[in-house]
Amino acid sequence: MNSLIRIFAVLRKEFLQLSRDRLTFGMIVGIPLLQLLMFGYAINTDVRNLTAAYADEANTHLSRQFISDIAASQVINLSQRVDTVQDLNRLM
Repeated sequence: MNSLIRIFAVLRKEFLQLSRDRLTFGMIVGIPLLQLLMFGYAINTDVRNLTAAYADEANTHLSRQFISDIAASQVINLSQRVDTVQDLNRLM
């Protein structure tokens, strides 16, 4: 319990020190806030244009519809169709 009191005393001392030094306080708060704003607009984590091959073994209306829906998306580009799963493994 004594160490917890010491930690809070050091924490209080540091906050008092920061309140006296405006430049340091501005750097501690301002720089991370500026980085958050800049990187929030600069970094885009959307996945786009993944190249993939497919094997339609069922060859039903539903499977063809599913493949055409995937091809219409901007996430996956279906590059080629193969006949068997072994052909897919060879492409890997």
